[in-house]
Amino acid sequence: MGQPQGALMPRVFLQVELKRQEAQSLQQQPDHYLGHLQQSVATYQQQVAAYQQLTSEKEALHRQLLQQIQLMNQLQQQESWGKPVAKIARQKLQETQGRELHQSQQLNAPLNLMALPGEGTGDHSEEEERAPGGRGDYEQHKIEELEETFRTAGHYANWVPALSLASIW
Repeated sequence: MGQPQGALMPRVFLQVELKRQEAQSLQQQPDHYLGHLQQSVATYQQQVAAYQQLTSEKEALHRQLLQQIQLMNQLQQQESWGKPVAKIARQKLQETQGRELHQSQQLNAPLNLMALPGEGTGDHSEEEERAPGGRGDYEQHKIEELEETFRTAGHYANWVPALSLASIW
């Protein structure tokens, strides 16, 4: 204690001031850490919300994918059904056209034999067959009916995939 008391005072004040600043700094640290913690919590909550939204979107996309796969399977099944139905309808059309042509020829044979003298053999020109009321009209009408049946058979095959081929024909 060899120092004079006057020199000791400024030194004590300096130490007190340093201790006061240190105490103030220590008091501010929890506030500083609390701010960082609050910021981290807010960031975490945003990330959780974004993750939940992404998960929800992923589930929706997955459901859409499953629906599209199911629709594709149905379309493939209908397509595989439509091909045999169209083939059978085409065969039926050809058979019916053949029968109609044969019947027409059978009906026309007696008419050809009954041709009046001077009318030739009974053969008609294409112009006569195509003329309104000519015998070609009936044949053309039947062909158009059969073609329409063929078109609608393929169309209905897509609507009625559960029917068996035996139940259609």
